[in-house]
Amino acid sequence: MPFSRDRMVKLRIICNDAALNPCNSSTLFHIMNFSGNFSHIGNVDLAELRKLVLNLTEIQWDSFSTRQNVYEVHQHTKTIGLVYDLDFRHSHPTRLPTLQIFEAALRPTLWMIADHFEKTETGQQLVKENNLGYFIRASLVRLAAGCSIAEHRDMNFSLTHSHRIHLPIITNEDVWFTVGGESINLKEGQLYEINNRRLHSVHNKGGEDRVHLILDYVLPGEQCCCAAKQHPDTRCSPQACFDTVLLKIPCTCHPET
Repeated sequence: MPFSRDRMVKLRIICNDAALNPCNSSTLFHIMNFSGNFSHIGNVDLAELRKLVLNLTEIQWDSFSTRQNVYEVHQHTKTIGLVYDLDFRHSHPTRLPTLQIFEAALRPTLWMIADHFEKTETGQQLVKENNLGYFIRASLVRLAAGCSIAEHRDMNFSLTHSHRIHLPIITNEDVWFTVGGESINLKEGQLYEINNRRLHSVHNKGGEDRVHLILDYVLPGEQCCCAAKQHPDTRCSPQACFDTVLLKIPCTCHPET
């Protein structure tokens, strides 16, 4: 019996071992990285999500402080984890209690992202050979008015082997997101993938806090852009990609200009 759409959404968040299990695939090297800075996925109706975000209390915003305390670039942010693990695992993500508040409102966004990646010719092949994609992380991140997230690259295995998706829920005309030297003002409801292998930063020059939903989506079987050169006979793994993830070997597949 086929799964219902609701159960499929839950399955995508819970996940199993499929992402890390080898398979007898004849098509190992589907490259996940894209050559631009921003990739527009679609537009989302924010009515319900925005209402839920506006109802969050300061106690809720202050209850999950590890991210901003550990990473200096995020010191001016507050985070509410929905699906999140401090060890940045690449499978078996933890569903945090706050997810229950947002899960129903998130479904259209989750399906839009899954369809965007899985309904391409490459996506269909990967799903057939490996399994459905899944969301390894989901968080709400609030950047204080007048503050910035300093320029940085994402540098761990899971972050460099998942698609980093941003959905602005509350923003203003004076918030500028810069990736690879290109700056744009993301509008509320615009769903974008960003190239997190490039240097990126955010500047909120406006008078109100900015709130984004940030999602990391994994399509099992996708290889990073350096895989064919650095480990052509094996799948991506924390061991195989150690040097490229930490940029001990420069990633020149999509150089910044």
